[in-house]
Parts: sequence; C-alpha cells; structure tokens
Amino acid sequence: MGKYTIGKMRRKGMPRSVSAKYLDATGAVKAAPGFVHAISLAGGAAAAGTVILDDSTAGGGTNKWKMAAPTGGGDSVTFDPPIYFAVGIYATLAGSGAVVSIAYE
Repeated sequence: MGKYTIGKMRRKGMPRSVSAKYLDATGAVKAAPGFVHAISLAGGAAAAGTVILDDSTAGGGTNKWKMAAPTGGGDSVTFDPPIYFAVGIYATLAGSGAVVSIAYE
C-alpha cells in the first residue's frame, strides 16, 4: 500500500496536492478531513469486489459512496466536484482478490 502525489488540482485559486492510495484490504485512506476525487475498483479473479467509503478514521462512520465490480472486471468513477469527508476517509473492501485505488486530498 502506498501514497504518492499524482498531480496538482486547483480549487478556488489554491493549489492542491492530490494523492493516491492503493488498498488490497480494508483500511484508512486518510485520518483527517479530505476530498475524494476518483476511485477505481477491480474485482478478484474468483470473486466480485465491493468498496464502501465511510466518513471516519476507523470505519463505522457515515457511508458516503459504495460501488461494486464483477468477478475479473472493474469500474471507476471521477467525482466533479470531489466528495468531502469531514472526519476522515476509510475504505471497507470486500471480495477475495479485490483491489481499489483512491485519488484524494
């Protein structure tokens, strides 16, 4: 799992660094308020994948987004404007072999 800068975004005249997080298991994306710009989900070779983004730092917060990908397939979405998370960004990932990439700031 890693974090790296993938570009600069501008909102209201201020430069913003957008980072990406790759997860192959449930976990925190960001332990502070932030925005989600895009998400890509790939289902595993033998099982479909599902991801739920919560507004929390440890799961169990308000569900903000849910998506699914079929077995061996994938899906992605870009949010314009990005989705705001007031507490933190937490991803609950289900499905054997499923992976998710989340662009956030």
